[in-house]
Amino acid sequence: MSRRIDVDFTDGPVVAGVLLAGACTITFAPDPFVLMIVRAFQWQWVLVAAGLACAALLSRWWWTAAAAGAGTLLMAFPVCTPTDPQTVGAMSRDLVHVAQMNVLQPNDDHAAVIVAARSTGADVISFQEVSPAWGRALSQGLAEDYPFHHIVPGSNCYGIALFSRLPFERITTVDLGGHPMLLAEVRTPCGPVRLLCVHATSPGSWKQFRERNAQLDELAALVNDSPVPVVLFGDLNTVSWDHAFRRLCARTGLREHGGDRRATWPSMAGIALIPLDHVLVSRELAVGEFSIFSIPGSDHRGVAAVIRSRS
Repeated sequence: MSRRIDVDFTDGPVVAGVLLAGACTITFAPDPFVLMIVRAFQWQWVLVAAGLACAALLSRWWWTAAAAGAGTLLMAFPVCTPTDPQTVGAMSRDLVHVAQMNVLQPNDDHAAVIVAARSTGADVISFQEVSPAWGRALSQGLAEDYPFHHIVPGSNCYGIALFSRLPFERITTVDLGGHPMLLAEVRTPCGPVRLLCVHATSPGSWKQFRERNAQLDELAALVNDSPVPVVLFGDLNTVSWDHAFRRLCARTGLREHGGDRRATWPSMAGIALIPLDHVLVSRELAVGEFSIFSIPGSDHRGVAAVIRSRS
């Protein structure tokens, strides 16, 4: 004689266990490719879990409500890189104002983007996805205000450019895992500062995921290669709670502003989902004012930051 076992797939320990296991996996598990993609949208999963908890409470599904609530709390506090404490000495000074802009290679709204770039008031602006057409447009539109510039155009969405009001003490193009990055040095009131302008590989496949991680590891070596203070800014194609990003910061001491975790991609009607664009500074520096702005026609939002001396 067989005995029938009923499992409630609406509410109960089974559902609660599945929900908690999913939240723990998203929050604590290692970073294989697929899970890295899922975890990138962690804040959206928090909203899903919170909504499920509210719906379960209204339906009096107590097991589901408790599990979804616990999952919400777990995912709401991911392990992130330490943020810049922004504590500076009484003699600290503003050193350089930087901005980061991924213009989106197919975007042909050149004039509006140039207006947006000027409106940042930045001393140095980093551009990504610079095609030959974008290189010409930026050069023509910004050369008067930013006479010092270095452009490495590309047709594969990894062209890059750096425009500056400040003279470059030096600037070189570095091969970073098959894509160009720019390494510059400018003179500030407190001495030289190195600027690393980066566009890491978009991890859309397992191969690209490994390539991006290798690039972030290479960046750590470049940052540690000199005692000169560093500002690393660009489209790093990683979020603050990504293991590869946390590893970069742990190896170099780089820190980000707390507001750097605001979403910049994909930008739709002024709203974005995840933070891929970053400004990081070494221990000698601090991030002052930090803001996010729209880039006309781009799928990214821009970021701007004032970099200060620590003492």
